[in-house]
Amino acid sequence: MNTMKLFPNRYKRIGWFIFIPSFILGLLSLSNIIHFPEVSLPVFYNSGFPLSNEETGLFKNTAIDFFPNLFGILTVIGGILVGFSKEQIEDEYISSLRLKSVFWSLIATYSILLILFLTVFGMLFFTAMILMMFLPLIFYILRFNYLLLKK
Repeated sequence: MNTMKLFPNRYKRIGWFIFIPSFILGLLSLSNIIHFPEVSLPVFYNSGFPLSNEETGLFKNTAIDFFPNLFGILTVIGGILVGFSKEQIEDEYISSLRLKSVFWSLIATYSILLILFLTVFGMLFFTAMILMMFLPLIFYILRFNYLLLKK
């Protein structure tokens, strides 16, 4: 049987150390409980916002919310390390739990997405879409670890 290529087990602890603080700080910055200053950085492409005075185009300097972006990057990196690191004993049962967890997380995420499309509009919808980017990975991690503990 072909096995999935997974990170070594020691990466799971590193992943939790990155994932939990960055996820919490990301939620706090998204909800404006903590406000971080904007930083002017060179970006690959700046599309700008309608009616803004900033320059648009390739390789422009623009003021960005650096820390929420950093928290998003760290959440993804930590989540991948947590979700896709080997367990102490990696067998076919664990592989089936991984597959069931991925399937469940996708069904749950797209069910929520369908409800959001029908009920939420405006800037709240935009904020919800930002959270939806992370939801499959978060649901997978929660479901997989729940099934492992239940075992």
